[in-house]
Amino acid sequence: MLAKIKSLFQDRCPDCSEPLIAESDHLRCIKSCPNQHYTEETYCHLNVRIIYHS
Repeated sequence: MLAKIKSLFQDRCPDCSEPLIAESDHLRCIKSCPNQHYTEETYCHLNVRIIYHS
């Protein structure tokens, strides 16, 4: 039951439904698909989100 609830809050790739891998530093947060289908860059201090689809 807990695993099902946790999966609701996990970001997934829109193409293959794999969980996204997140990395962050002091400027940005990058979430990417392990199969290179989708990448999302978020720059919080600029309120900018860039999404790449391949």
